[in-house]
Amino acid sequence: MGEDMTIHEAAADPLIGQVLKADGVPPGAFAQLLQSAARLRAAELERAVSTNDNAASADAAVDQPEKLPD
Repeated sequence: MGEDMTIHEAAADPLIGQVLKADGVPPGAFAQLLQSAARLRAAELERAVSTNDNAASADAAVDQPEKLPD
């Protein structure tokens, strides 16, 4: 499979344009939908990375041996 299209490429694609026209979807609305989906996906990925980083930090803290007083 080839590379994914950018939002600009998808919005400018003639075949996608014909489908949007047939469905009565304004091209600007399609571009906004793609941009909104991209923002949501980026936020989900950021949360997932943050959650994984926090879990890794917690795991590292648990794996640390407890220091005993001298």
